Amino acid sequence: MEQMIFTIILMAFFLPSSQAIQCFECDSSKNFSCTEYWDPTLSVVQDLVSDCSHVFEAEYCIKMTGIFEGKLGTKRFCSSRDWGHYCEYIKRPGDIQEYRSCIYSCTSSYCNGSPSSISQFTSVTILSTIMLHATFLL
Repeated sequence: MEQMIFTIILMAFFLPSSQAIQCFECDSSKNFSCTEYWDPTLSVVQDLVSDCSHVFEAEYCIKMTGIFEGKLGTKRFCSSRDWGHYCEYIKRPGDIQEYRSCIYSCTSSYCNGSPSSISQFTSVTILSTIMLHATFLL
């Protein structure tokens, strides 16, 4: 019996582990902090992180900018589908100008922040993890 338990525990170590993607989730029509570009050091940005557990087989973080649902703004969310990576110009009937609308799909955690925040947020996360491990080693 002990040998069987030991075998099960040993097999568990060699099974591939998977970690869910984490994305920023917000909608600028409901949250004024959800802008196209933001400062990653603001605490409000950290409050927008989602573990995407509410989306079945979430593999992508999506960032949409421009006009959606009839409003100009930004929207970030988790998705199980690749929405692509492109921009286009949209002119609605009655408007005198065109609006640039973009969709960005990515597959790494926190990748749907603003371009400058992605690397800084990831750096902070990595540094925090290293410091946490160093604390346990001492």
